[in-house]
Amino acid sequence: MSLLEPCKGAPRVGWVIGESTPVRSVVLFDSRSTVTPAAGLYVVTATVEGCVLGIVERVASGHTLLPEATTDAEEVESLAAYRDLLGRPYRRGTIRWLGLVEDLVKRGKLASPHTPADPGSEVYLATPSLLEAIFKGGRGWVRIGELRDSRVPFYIGVNQLFRHLAILAVTGGGKSNTVCVLAERIVGELGGTMVIFDVHGEYASAEGLVPGRINVQRAKINPVTLSFAELKRLARLPENAIVQERLLRLAWERALEEYARGDLQPARFLERVLELVRSPSIKREAGNPDNKQVIGVESKLDDVKAIYGDVLDPFYHTRLEDIVKPGMLTVFDLSEVDEAGADAVVAHYLRLLLEERKRWRRSDGREGYPTPVIAVIEEAHTLVRKDESTLTKYWAARVAREGRKFGVGLVLVSQRPKGLDPDVLGQTNNKIILRVVEPSDIRYIQAASEQLSEDLASVLPALSPGEAVVLGSMTRLPAIVKIDLCNARTKGADVDAIGEWSTHQAPPGRGDVSEDVSIL
Repeated sequence: MSLLEPCKGAPRVGWVIGESTPVRSVVLFDSRSTVTPAAGLYVVTATVEGCVLGIVERVASGHTLLPEATTDAEEVESLAAYRDLLGRPYRRGTIRWLGLVEDLVKRGKLASPHTPADPGSEVYLATPSLLEAIFKGGRGWVRIGELRDSRVPFYIGVNQLFRHLAILAVTGGGKSNTVCVLAERIVGELGGTMVIFDVHGEYASAEGLVPGRINVQRAKINPVTLSFAELKRLARLPENAIVQERLLRLAWERALEEYARGDLQPARFLERVLELVRSPSIKREAGNPDNKQVIGVESKLDDVKAIYGDVLDPFYHTRLEDIVKPGMLTVFDLSEVDEAGADAVVAHYLRLLLEERKRWRRSDGREGYPTPVIAVIEEAHTLVRKDESTLTKYWAARVAREGRKFGVGLVLVSQRPKGLDPDVLGQTNNKIILRVVEPSDIRYIQAASEQLSEDLASVLPALSPGEAVVLGSMTRLPAIVKIDLCNARTKGADVDAIGEWSTHQAPPGRGDVSEDVSIL
């Protein structure tokens, strides 16, 4: 059978019933079919325009003698006793029609049908050979798994990741494994450049992740490369401390000027800022703050040095290319810094990546960062929050708006989708949505994704670990995919408490209970 004649010969799954539109039909599944109806199944039917491919988005089961309005328990019990004699239950579902098969196979384009399928049209299973022809890889495409119900390899277009991606799931749904697979394929197979901001240190300690091409960095910033907003965030300067902010900004700007002239070494940068805060000329320029305000700024800077001494390293690299190495996976281990420190580090490198990629494009490759880069923010709901301003949220929004033009892709990974800023989430054109059970999270994801219909969203709570609804421009069609297992071992899995306890068992005995203590 030709790939362009798939509407005959494959197993029949049912018939179109009721009213149809070019986008959606109701299907009555054939109870005699060998095909088990399930959401995510690809099907075809014939229309006047040609053969059309669709995806089953919802399946429901019922019986004409036991309608939903039934309230008599005895009636249900008596009918159930004769279930075998009453006939099989019916199964109905909804199909979203995706495109004309000929355009998908011959041209690789999605051409939506304009004419609905007629009632009574037979619906057939899409064959594996047809799906392989549609979902085939190619230059710039990498495999991340296989279609759940057909074991056909599933590929994504990596260039489309620069339209940004959200990976969403409950804890244990398979987020870390998905990120790991992306890193293996993009860096290991394509020689791409990726950055993971690793909140829990699970990738930094992973065994076998892109061997020879992983570059683990601690959460460090050379203080001379700080922006003022980052310094202010680390100093925890209140928003209403206008005079103190001006004093600190003037001291920071003067210190930067001295560094740029070669009059100041990075090792003395913060100390010099502190000296300038106390200088009469800076205080005059800041409007002669009183001693309490000056002492407040001094105290904040002392706190920065005491709390973030490990993060602010004057001997650390100042050149971005020496930190985020092209053609490698760079993992920033943020597991030993607090939230403010993580916010400053992530925002700092998002800013530098965007600014340096702009310099590269605008200088025709003479200066700036030389390769496109995909930046992954783990636990994104803590740094790209819906109801709180953070530096990371600001720069993530900038990357989401501008990054595509300059080759900076953003990946948000979260187990709390409704905690993410809706504007940033809404700008992720691509979604990998693993198991999500909270109804408010599902509604929030739907609001941020035009392609996630209500029927397809209803599948999310029933997904097994590692299964995902994949949507967006990086895939030729919406799909339910079983994500491949990552070859590396990360610490993202649950703790084996029983196994650890068994290795630390105390010898049998009465313990330390005193002789004169009675236990009631």
